[in-house]
Amino acid sequence: MQHSIKDDYINSIKNYTNQFEDTNFRRIACNDFKSWPSPREETWRLSRLGSLSRKKIKPINPNLKKNNNNTSNLVGSTIIQFIDGAYREDLSSKLPSGVNLSVLSDSESLKYLQKIKNSNLSDHPSTNVSLSCTPSIMKLTVSKDTKVKDFFEIIYEGGEDSQSVHPVLYLELEKNSSLYLIERFNHLTSLAMPLQLIELRNKASLNTIKIFNDSEKTYNLSANCVYLSKESYLNSFSLIKGGIFTRSETHAYLNGCNAKLNLNGVYISCNKQHHDLTTAIYHDVPDCTSKQIVRGVLGGKSTGVFQGKVIVAQDAQRTDGQQMSRAILLSDTASANAKPELEIYADDVICAHGATVGELDDDQLFYLNSRGVPMDKAREILIKAFLEDMINQSVDNSLHDFVFKEAELALSSIITKEK
Repeated sequence: MQHSIKDDYINSIKNYTNQFEDTNFRRIACNDFKSWPSPREETWRLSRLGSLSRKKIKPINPNLKKNNNNTSNLVGSTIIQFIDGAYREDLSSKLPSGVNLSVLSDSESLKYLQKIKNSNLSDHPSTNVSLSCTPSIMKLTVSKDTKVKDFFEIIYEGGEDSQSVHPVLYLELEKNSSLYLIERFNHLTSLAMPLQLIELRNKASLNTIKIFNDSEKTYNLSANCVYLSKESYLNSFSLIKGGIFTRSETHAYLNGCNAKLNLNGVYISCNKQHHDLTTAIYHDVPDCTSKQIVRGVLGGKSTGVFQGKVIVAQDAQRTDGQQMSRAILLSDTASANAKPELEIYADDVICAHGATVGELDDDQLFYLNSRGVPMDKAREILIKAFLEDMINQSVDNSLHDFVFKEAELALSSIITKEK
């Protein structure tokens, strides 16, 4: 019986793509979705999809008249709205000069597919399924020498029970351009599979914040492929707090000298949530820098995972690659897994990694308590300080309060339950 249920979703994808020609990118992508990842695959050993594979789910037919349920809290931001995986121009803002949003043609979509297939995300379920079922691939382009002053905000929402949504985005920053992007995932669906390709041309600069706050029943399998060119810069921060199962996987390729990458994240987990930040960073040329800092707070019976891999090619001399993961357990039944890896083939590098999992420091709690701070308040102070330090390092000062309030909403629930 379980086998037939597992096959049900695969068959529904094939049925969906039968309406397209064999040469269409959707049919080609569908051919590579043969099964869900097995726990015997090393990268999925700590994040198993057995429960998801046994659910009866079908790809959604987007409702293009559905209204948005979430509004922006950022005054003056430019909003791009996706509902049910489909871009909604009627609910989105007018774009400023130098920024263009378009639908990829079938031939352009085939090129997009090939770029993803040339990466190590080629077998990721979100690659094959979302490219099979997406309403369209949207391309957001920032023109050469364009410095976008206002924040851009992409809001992903919608979906229904027992259905899956598939937003696909191509983000290209041309030479010497810059953008600050906030992405918010607020799905109500059973399964969300966002797919994103980012290309940063020479001297382009992108700051991005991803906030995962899907419903408590949602599985979110987010896949991101990033290519950095000469002297380009990406500063990315992820806050994972929603969904029953959320995995954000990013593969970043540093292909130009003096490229810089910060790939930081926080997960706040409670009840039976499972949150996973998985990254792979490929240093292919000399003189590039990458840093990953991940912190987690876990209560209830939740689990957290950080899997980070840095691969330094033989010619990538003078690479600086750093990884650090720290997690705090607030419950005896919570658990955290950290798996940082270094794979180095060059001999002139500065690379390091580390991971710690533990409870709140008893000495710090005693210090605060001895000075009149109640124990519950002392715990709250230490937890917030643990995360605020991370947020301070990762986001622009003008967005600090916005991001920290999002984190506090999740923290308050855990702290209350773990008293």
